[in-house]
Amino acid sequence: MPSTHTDRYAISTDTVNAGLLFTAAHAPTPLYYVFGDLKVLTPAEIVHYAAHALRHHSGSFHLVRTEQAHPFDDVFGADGAATAA
Repeated sequence: MPSTHTDRYAISTDTVNAGLLFTAAHAPTPLYYVFGDLKVLTPAEIVHYAAHALRHHSGSFHLVRTEQAHPFDDVFGADGAATAA
């Protein structure tokens, strides 16, 4: 979930690094992080957006503004788009 005070996601650096390694080893399999507010980012987007933001003082987290994430339906399609056969 995003912070209720700063409108940012705090994503563990270890999680992002693991995602980047997974993406490199299993290309072209996509990897997405879906947050509690149903917004979506890829590991590469997190690194890119965090490079332009303030870094957490411990270096343990990437801080990314929630407005930079993609709505779930824009990435995976709306509920009504899939029909049962």
